[in-house]
Amino acid sequence: MNQYISSHLFQNSDSIPSAIEGKNPGLILCFYGADFDYTQLYHTLKKTEVPFIGCMDIARLSNSKYHFETNSVAVMIISKDILEKVGIIAFDMRKETSNQTMYQSSKDEYSQKLAKLGFDISSPDMEREFSINILYGLQSANAALSAQNEVSLFLQSVGGSSGGKLDFKSSSVICSKGMGSIGATAIIRLKPEYSFLIDRTSSFDTAEGRLVVTKLANPRHILELNHKPAAIEYARMVGKNVSELTPAVYAMYTLGVEPGDGEKLITSIMKDDGNNGLLTYNDLQEGTQLNIYKAKMQYEDRASKLKTLDINKMLGYISFDCVLCYLTRDANKEIETIAALYDETLPGIPKIGFGTFGENFCGANVNQTETYLVISKK
Repeated sequence: MNQYISSHLFQNSDSIPSAIEGKNPGLILCFYGADFDYTQLYHTLKKTEVPFIGCMDIARLSNSKYHFETNSVAVMIISKDILEKVGIIAFDMRKETSNQTMYQSSKDEYSQKLAKLGFDISSPDMEREFSINILYGLQSANAALSAQNEVSLFLQSVGGSSGGKLDFKSSSVICSKGMGSIGATAIIRLKPEYSFLIDRTSSFDTAEGRLVVTKLANPRHILELNHKPAAIEYARMVGKNVSELTPAVYAMYTLGVEPGDGEKLITSIMKDDGNNGLLTYNDLQEGTQLNIYKAKMQYEDRASKLKTLDINKMLGYISFDCVLCYLTRDANKEIETIAALYDETLPGIPKIGFGTFGENFCGANVNQTETYLVISKK
C-alpha cells in the first residue's frame, strides 16, 4: 500500500478521524450501508475539514472484498501530496425538483467552481483534470449530467448514483456541502507527476426480440411495450410469467440500444409499478426501440480490462459497479470470483467501490456497467 491513497472499512464513524491522522488528507470518499448512521458520519467528516463525498449503497468494495452488511462504511483517503486542486459542489435532487431546476443548479454550481479553480473548460488537461459524481439514486441523473456536458464537453467524469435496499425507498448522498437528496461532485486536478484513467466494462449477449416503447407515464415509467402492458410483454419476451419478475430477472434480462459506436447503452428495469407498468433507472422516449440483452459471466470481460493496467504505477482504483451486476454475479455464482479477480490483478492496490443505482461515464448515464477511475504515477 502506498502513502498517497489508502482504503479502510469501519463499523462506526468514531474510528475515522484517527485513521486520517498523518495521511495529509486532501479528499475522502465514503460508501455506507442503509443502516449506517450517515448523519453522524457527515458531522464527523465535517469536523475534519477535509473535502469529502459519498453515499448510501447496497454493497461496497473495500480493497479486495465485497461487503453486503448494511452497517459498515468503506472509506478511501487521498493525500494532498498528489492533489493540486479539489472543489466540491452540491445541488438539489429531491423528487419534487423539476429537471429544469436540477439542470440549471448543476450547471451554475459546476461552471462557477470550475472558474474558481482555474480550469480551462474548453481545453481541460485530459491527464490530470476530472470530476467524480455521486448523484441521488431515486431521481434521474440525466439533467445534472447534461448540464455538466453543456459547461465542458471535454472534462471527463465518472461516478454513480446512491441507493439503499432493493425496496428503492432509502438513499442519501453526503458531501462537504450538505447531505440528503442531493447530487454532489468532486472536481479534481492532480499534481503534474500524476495521471488518471476512466473506463467502463459490461457483459451481455444480445437476446432475440425487440421491444418498442409505445406508452409512457413519464420518462422513467413505461406503461406499454409493443402496444401491450409493459410487464406482460417484457415477461413474455424473456420467457417468464409476470409473477416471476424480480430484481434478479431484471438484472439477467436487461434492455438497451446500440448507438452504432460499438457500445451498448443499457436501460435497466428497476421494478414493476404494481399495475403491469415498469420503472426504469434512466429516461426513455416513446418510440424508442429496445434490444433485449442477457447478462453473461463477468470474469473474462473484467479480467481483460484490469490486466491492461500498469500496477507498478497505479496508486488507487475506484469502482462504480451497478447493483444489477451484483445480482447477476450472485445468479452466476461469481461474487467471490470477481472479488478475487481484483486481488489477483491489482495486488496491494487500495480499492474502493459501491453498488450504484445508475452509473455515469463522461456525461452519459449508463446501467448494469462498472465505470471506474484509476489514479497512477506518470
